[in-house]
Amino acid sequence: MPQAQDGPLPPGNDVPVRLATRIVQGVGLAIGITLFRILVGPPIGLPPSLPSLGVVGGWAVLIAAAGGLGGAVYYMTEGWRRQGGWRKTAANVASLLAYCLLLFAALLVVLSQAR
Repeated sequence: MPQAQDGPLPPGNDVPVRLATRIVQGVGLAIGITLFRILVGPPIGLPPSLPSLGVVGGWAVLIAAAGGLGGAVYYMTEGWRRQGGWRKTAANVASLLAYCLLLFAALLVVLSQAR
């Protein structure tokens, strides 16, 4: 039988999340944003002819890698997030900035290679 836990549970999420989970979440979000941009947004900076499947696959891998790194940054700031207060806010802002900068850098590489 499981043992009863002594004392109250800590506030927020008390179950630790694995690094792999955060990386998969970052990759999924990056691919989702990219697909949304391709399907809904106007074409900006892409060549008039369609690139080969190998080139598109390389782009997808680069963008997914940037998303995975963003997920890893989110994981690394989890300790700050659990402390609450201004540290939680700083962790969320740092994670968001790192994620956006990594995706932006990947997008710049992709667009520079598209020409």
